[in-house]
This record gives sequence, structure tokens and C-alpha cells, in this order.
Amino acid sequence: MRSMPSVIGMTNSAFDPASRVRFIQFIPGLRKAGWETLHCPNRPDRQWKSPFSNRIAGGLHYRGARLLMKYNRWRDVAQAEAFDVVFVNRDLAGNGTFFEKRLLNRNSRVVYDFDDAVHIGRNEPAVRWMCRNAAWVTPGNEYLARFAREENPHVTVIPTVIDTEKYYVRSYTQDAGNGLLRVGWSGSDQSIAHGLFPYLNTLAELQKTLQFELVIITNSEPRLPVPGIRWRFHKWEEADEPNLGKHIDIGIMPLLDNEFQRGKCGLKLLQYMAAAIPTVASPVGVNSDITLEGRTGFLASDNEQWGRALKALVLDPALRAELGTAGRRRCVEHYSIGRWLPRLLEIFENVRALKP
Repeated sequence: MRSMPSVIGMTNSAFDPASRVRFIQFIPGLRKAGWETLHCPNRPDRQWKSPFSNRIAGGLHYRGARLLMKYNRWRDVAQAEAFDVVFVNRDLAGNGTFFEKRLLNRNSRVVYDFDDAVHIGRNEPAVRWMCRNAAWVTPGNEYLARFAREENPHVTVIPTVIDTEKYYVRSYTQDAGNGLLRVGWSGSDQSIAHGLFPYLNTLAELQKTLQFELVIITNSEPRLPVPGIRWRFHKWEEADEPNLGKHIDIGIMPLLDNEFQRGKCGLKLLQYMAAAIPTVASPVGVNSDITLEGRTGFLASDNEQWGRALKALVLDPALRAELGTAGRRRCVEHYSIGRWLPRLLEIFENVRALKP
């Protein structure tokens, strides 16, 4: 028997954004609050690729790795029975509910968490089943919560939050507005095509009248579909992530207004703000909630608004300092671990109190 409350967290990997910001970064706080905490990512992770270039050898190697991943996930499910709370982010081992059903047969005290529009498309039946059968659901925003409430009354929005204490905070005392300004986009190589690429023509056009370079921070160097744009690649490294304020001067989060992107939880926007970087974002999903228009950043729907917002920030160092500082303050007060850890602990205590 465990002498302290316990939670086992099952995530896609040990490094993807959802796993890190929805569970891993809470682990120190959970342990400090007296919770025994075990993290079980997929092993190997879902993004794993075989190093073999030979198609047959690589295919066999990949299939073997997937079998190992499912075997390890089955072991995670088996040991989950002994924990007071089970935290599941998105899914356990891919499409379907094979592992999820067996998990809930062993331990029904499950907190189901999702921070993207994973309910759209072929995964909808699985996500709906988890929402219906979990003890509690913690979607990342109200758009996702509306779907979850169709199946479960125990739904609490836990926004994506930032460990603001880790971030290098941009200082503006030496910023005189000299040199070429760096407008930065940070995100995964899986999101760049539908996040940044649709806006490259707009940014290239703005560069004809505004002096700035585009800095793209991502996993691997992309091939941009727009010629002539001034840009630079900065490779993303987890250890370097809190240093955004050293690499860019203005942070952007463009989105398309569609079902999937309305489910985004504003991670990159919050990262810019944690570093005291002023922002320009599309008014899609939680971006409109996070951004205080004209006070922490700007919301831009069309080319004219993007141009007006970037021009104001590129040409006015005092405005960059004002909005960046205010954004940092808002992130600490409303979107930090310190603000939301007590709420997560309250949910865990409620679930722990349920009968097995």
C-alpha cells in the first residue's frame, strides 16, 4: 500500500509539446505537494523512425519497435491499477480504444486530457468514448470543452501554461531599436505547413517596406514555398527553448480559422509572452483570450492588420518594451504553473476520492 497519494501519467512521448506542457512540467510541483508521481511515455515514442535506409530492413525494424511500444504500454496499463489517479494525455498507443478500455477496466479513476482538436476526423469515436468514460476531463480550452461536455459533466478547462520561472526575460534597457529586427515563429515541423506557410506571402510583401528578417525556430530546416523572403533558420532544442528572448524581437502566431486550429491552446504565444516578447497573432481560438489587444500584443485578421501591427512594433522600440513587459506580467498572473497547479491538484483529489 502506498503511504501517499499517487498519480501515473501516460503521454505520447517524453519530449513532444503536449506531453511536456500538459504533464511533465507539473511533476516537480506534484511531488512537492506530496504526490507520488510516475511518468510513462510511449517507449519507443510514436515519432520513432528506423535508422536503416534499406526499405525491408527499415520496415521490419519499425514494426518491431511498434510491437515493443505496445508491449510497454500494456505493462503501463497493468501497473496503473495500483495508483490513485491515472492521467491520460490524448491517447495511449494510437488510434482506437483497445488500451483505453483495458485501462478503465483496471482503474476507473482516469483524468482524460487533450489540448488539440483530436476529436475531429477518424479519432472522434475514441475521443468521445474517453470523454464519456473518464472520471474527469481536462480540455485545454473552451472550444474543446464544449465537445467534452456532450459526454461528461465533470469537465474543467486547464489551459496550456508556462513555467515562467525558467524563461529568460527580455530586457529593454539596451534596446534602442538599432539593427534588423527579428520577427520570429516557433513551432514543430509538423505544424509549420498549416501554421506559418499560408502567411509567408504576406510577410514577404511586408519586407518590401519594413526592415525585418523572419526567424523560424523548429526541429528541422524547412523548405519555404515562397522565394525572396529574408529568413533564417534556428534549430529548436529543448534546453534552448526558454531563451526565445535572445533570438527574436517580435513573436507571431498566425492561424487559419478552421475547426482544427480553433482547438490550438496558444503555446507559442504564451512562450513569447513569458520571455517578454511582444506578439502578433490571428484572432483564432484562445489567441483572442490570451492577447489583450494593444496592451500585450496585437490581433490581426487580414494583410492590412498584419501590416499595421508589425509596422507599429518594428518602428517603435518603446512600444515593443511596453507590450512585451505587459505580456510577461499577464503570462505569470494567468497562464503559469503557479496559477494552475492548485486547480489540477484539486481535480486529482476529487478523482482520488471516487470509488475504484
